[in-house]
Amino acid sequence: MSWDVVARKEFRDALRSKGLWVLSLVFTAFFVIPAGAALWWDVGIRGGQEVGLQLLIEYIYLNIVTLFLPLVAIFAGYAAISKERTSGSLKLLLSLPHSRKDVIIGKVVGRCGVVGVPLAGAFIVNALFLIASRLTFKPGLYVTFALFSMVFALVIVAVAVSISGAVENSLYSIIGNMTFFVSITFFWNLWANSIGDGLGEYLGVTGAANWTTVLFLKLLNPSQAYKTIMNSMLGDGSNAERLARYRMFSGGNNSEQATICSDVLAGNATEVPGFMGNRTVCQESAQSVPLYFSDGAALFYLLLWIGLAAAVSYYTFNQYDL
Repeated sequence: MSWDVVARKEFRDALRSKGLWVLSLVFTAFFVIPAGAALWWDVGIRGGQEVGLQLLIEYIYLNIVTLFLPLVAIFAGYAAISKERTSGSLKLLLSLPHSRKDVIIGKVVGRCGVVGVPLAGAFIVNALFLIASRLTFKPGLYVTFALFSMVFALVIVAVAVSISGAVENSLYSIIGNMTFFVSITFFWNLWANSIGDGLGEYLGVTGAANWTTVLFLKLLNPSQAYKTIMNSMLGDGSNAERLARYRMFSGGNNSEQATICSDVLAGNATEVPGFMGNRTVCQESAQSVPLYFSDGAALFYLLLWIGLAAAVSYYTFNQYDL
């Protein structure tokens, strides 16, 4: 096993590159600007000092992480292998006692380090700003947010490097990576809903079976899996996990919402008066959320992308005649 040699070389090369320092500045700017706003203005304060950090994470930081962090992660990983293939240095690397599997694993681990180190630094600097602000700083909540955000970023890096190993050059790699980014950011939920509509219209799959399929497909989206885990962590009480899954559905009539709550998420669906008429709310019940929709399952689906991407990349990379 020599993948660790490849990983160390990848990271050392990045330390000598200006790219790592640019990444550090980008990460820091993304996170410190909202924290600075909380320090000097009233961003996050209107909900109260006690819940200000939750509001800042839920409405600002989660959007920053899911929209901008994948772009930075893709920038860090899209040319990891394809660039060396084009330049010919990959042949030299493989002439050493490294297998193609070692190269894939080493490149993934090395680029994860390239992204993880500046991201960790950005979280530390950002924490100092938040501590100095008028918000009530909650170390446990912030550390949880930082850790899951790093996991999400590293998953995207692993996918980016894997795509780089599966294609012939960096142009194809950036096209593949940007297609992946656009899909998980803008279109995945639309596709999941369309599949649910198709199951109902053409196969007669309706009710709980239909909504279970749609929710499962949505959770397979790494961006959505990360976001719903964080929404669960930000919620209060034992019903937070259920409400985090429930809020993944918007619209629909009260009957559909009741089915999602009671028959899919094992909750207690109750109608309450609302501004536009009665609406269905999903309250706590004696049953817990089904295991395959739990936070642990969502985390498993998120990490599954690493193995899936690496397997596809290794199979494709192994077929190429360098």
